[in-house]
Amino acid sequence: MNYLSREHYQKLAQNYDKFWVYSPDFIDFLSQIIIDILALKSTDIFVDLGCGTGIYSKSIISKITLKNPVICVDPSDKMIEQIPNNSQYKILVKDGIEFVYEPGKYDKILMKEMIHHIEDKEKFLQGLFQRLNLTGSLLLILLPPTIEYPLFTEALRTYEAVQPNYNDLVKLFQKIGFQTTVDWVEYPVSIPKEQYFDMVKNRYMSLLSRFDDTQLQQGLAEMEQKYCNQSRLEFCDRFVFISAKIKV
Repeated sequence: MNYLSREHYQKLAQNYDKFWVYSPDFIDFLSQIIIDILALKSTDIFVDLGCGTGIYSKSIISKITLKNPVICVDPSDKMIEQIPNNSQYKILVKDGIEFVYEPGKYDKILMKEMIHHIEDKEKFLQGLFQRLNLTGSLLLILLPPTIEYPLFTEALRTYEAVQPNYNDLVKLFQKIGFQTTVDWVEYPVSIPKEQYFDMVKNRYMSLLSRFDDTQLQQGLAEMEQKYCNQSRLEFCDRFVFISAKIKV
């Protein structure tokens, strides 16, 4: 993770859950799909890599009893300190590349919306290949090449320019020795306009850290004009789920 991204999450940490949780149903919905696709079992050694504030780890352990602590890994100490300090979690303040090149074997690995922060993706995925038990699996979740978020034009244009394409990631997985499955998951979002604008103002997506205060204000003004007659914003949040297992 580069310096700009790291600083973004350090600043956002206290309000991250408020900005990223559309509703409890949203987290429950995605968490159950994560459990199902990973086929998570009580005996699994489970890693939440790029866990942030542990939104999904906390939801997952409310649904399934794990005999081992969830290994929560994130480079932001401000984000990760939001996770309860108890025996259900093992907290590691580490960069993803640093983590995958340390000793250890794991059964299930979750990576949600963090791959865009990794510069050398092939090296990173090779490291994951070495860390995964032969019968294990990993799940990489990312946004698609285009999104329908009610953002300003330049933000959407920038997103499309920098977002990794899931097809390229699938090819990397297969080159390294994984067999992959791709699923699409959709969640209909209906959110008060004022709440969403506040999220954008506070740069809830790391994408928005690319814009200075003046540019962001201009973007918000564009959004205000576009959605002036709406009190709620409705859009479909789409995710690409890439599940990968070692070929045997």
